[in-house]
Amino acid sequence: MKRYRLSVCKGMDCKANGSDAVFAAAKEELSQHAVGLRCEAYRGGCYGFCHMGPNVVIREDTGRKRDPLSPEDFQLMGWPGEVYYSRMAPERMRRVIAEHIVQDQPIREYFGNPDEDP
Repeated sequence: MKRYRLSVCKGMDCKANGSDAVFAAAKEELSQHAVGLRCEAYRGGCYGFCHMGPNVVIREDTGRKRDPLSPEDFQLMGWPGEVYYSRMAPERMRRVIAEHIVQDQPIREYFGNPDEDP
């Protein structure tokens, strides 16, 4: 069974566009589905895609020791199993938890494109 680390941007633009509500929905949905042991939710730093926020990054937890100074909380790493979601809202976050986290089925229609122009 896969384990995940979910990170919701807490940059100024994402916060202004509702990332606090997205994070609250993630925590609530993780609790309702009782998958807290499979997925840890965090507030990440700014990923630099402010024009597409609120942004959410989900990575598979590989069990490697996490460096607290790693750039993974504020940039895409390009790791296998890394998924970047853009333009998130609480309703979208609930679906991401239900499908991506619970069923291991990422939602391609919500994927962000980091190369998209502002």
